[in-house]
Amino acid sequence: MHDTDRQAHSASSTLGNDVRAVADVLAALFDHDRQLAAQLNEAQTRLLGAAGPEEDCAAAPESGALAAAIEGVGDSIRRAFVDYQHVAEERRQLAADVGEATVRIVDALIAAGHSEAQARTADVRALRDGVYRQAG
Repeated sequence: MHDTDRQAHSASSTLGNDVRAVADVLAALFDHDRQLAAQLNEAQTRLLGAAGPEEDCAAAPESGALAAAIEGVGDSIRRAFVDYQHVAEERRQLAADVGEATVRIVDALIAAGHSEAQARTADVRALRDGVYRQAG
């Protein structure tokens, strides 16, 4: 067994409820981030896939239909852009929460006997179970 493995193993039994609680918070934040990333991707796909007026123009040669087609495209683009901006802002706020939770979990792991390097490379999902393991 390597020295770092021994240190991690010996310290794993001292992981308390504070580490587990913060790990739960971080894991939930990571899951939420994954959901937001999917929403961003969907909004971006809608932005990129919004039909251009040239496509609708060919399908609607009448001037009234053309204006309606152009307005519909503009509305689709605006809705997708607003959705994208909203999710991007939510993700920015989430990043701040992740940063704060990361500081708390690093501090808790250092208090439990781990080095800062070990704390920064810890597997959050394993920490939820009270076990130290390096991520990766």
